[in-house]
Amino acid sequence: MSDQNIKKFYIIILTLSFFSLIAALYVEYILDFKPCILCIYQRIPYAIALLVSLTFFFVGNKKILLIILGLTFFAGILLSGYHVSIEKGFIEPIFSCTGENIKALEKEEILKSLNNIKPDCKDVDFSIFGISLATLNFIISFVLTIVIVYILRYAKK
Repeated sequence: MSDQNIKKFYIIILTLSFFSLIAALYVEYILDFKPCILCIYQRIPYAIALLVSLTFFFVGNKKILLIILGLTFFAGILLSGYHVSIEKGFIEPIFSCTGENIKALEKEEILKSLNNIKPDCKDVDFSIFGISLATLNFIISFVLTIVIVYILRYAKK
C-alpha cells in the first residue's frame, strides 16, 4: 500500500473514531439515553484508535501502529460481541450490568440512588433502523479488523 493510501486510511479511522465518540456523547447527553456499563466500555477502543491515528502523523513506524489498531478493533469485536450476546439473550452477563445495589433504608437515599443506576445491558433503549448501537459497533469493529489484517498481510509494502 502506498504512503498516500495508508495516510487516507488513517484519516478515515481518525474521522470514524471521532464521530463515533461524538455520536455516543450526543445520544447520551443531548438525546438523554443513559448508557449501560458495556456501552461506556465500547467507547474505549474508539478513543484508542483516535490516539493511534493521531500518532501516525508523528511517528515513523507505521506497521506497529497498524498492529495496535488491529488489536484495538479486535477488542472492540469482543466487547460489542459480548454486549450483543447479552442483548439477544444468548448469554447471561458475567458481571452485574444492572447498576449498583440499593442499600439505602431511607426514602430520600433510595430516590437519590435510583438516579445513579445504569440501565441493564439487556435493554436496547436506542437503535438506528432497528439495529442496536452494540450491533453496529460489532459490525464496524469486525470490518475494520478484517481490513487491517488484509493491509498487514497482503498489501504491498
